Amino acid sequence: MVKIAIVQGRLTSRVGGRYQHFPIHAWRDEFAAAADLGLDGIEWIVSDFSNPILDDRAVDEVAALCVTHGIEVTSMSLDALMYYPIFRLPWDDVAWLADRLGSAAKRLSVPRISIPVEEGSGLRNPDDAANAREVLAKVLGRWDGVVEAPCIETDLSPRNVESLLAVPGLEALGLVVDLGNIAALGYRWEEYQKRFRERIFGLHVKDRRVGMGPTVPLGEGDAE
Repeated sequence: MVKIAIVQGRLTSRVGGRYQHFPIHAWRDEFAAAADLGLDGIEWIVSDFSNPILDDRAVDEVAALCVTHGIEVTSMSLDALMYYPIFRLPWDDVAWLADRLGSAAKRLSVPRISIPVEEGSGLRNPDDAANAREVLAKVLGRWDGVVEAPCIETDLSPRNVESLLAVPGLEALGLVVDLGNIAALGYRWEEYQKRFRERIFGLHVKDRRVGMGPTVPLGEGDAE
């Protein structure tokens, strides 16, 4: 069943000047706002290691809000790793984060957790790629039987994504495809469907222009 969710922070005022950041001042309010709009759920944003979803007591509160408003946490996005790439963080930090999120995902029945491998956390040389493959395989091992749909969101080309997903130990890894980002990079949605139909676990719907253009209102860019 396809579910339509809203990324946290889109229904409240921004944190500072950040386009996407965990809305620490108003995250509880977004459950009611999402319900009023008829949405199925919220994509939880983990912007740093002090996120409330990493605390068991806060997970209890999130569960209660889900029941009250009929809204699910449909996925979690590890935006913190956009600035501190998973392949450069100390393993103790990665393991702690993976275990806490795995526990929260299990308690809240969240099927998908996505890890950014793009922009500041993108793979730009062979050493980064080798380290990323190793760390991702170890994380997947910790999430086995706990997280149903572990994913990456990446700016790698479709051909390089195909190579990454073929690595032994990464068989369970899927993709979140951002329609605006692939348009900005000049990639085609059709190619993702052909290559990864069974491994696309989520779509981010937004619009950008070809040539690394900025995010624009839907219909004003080149997203398919």
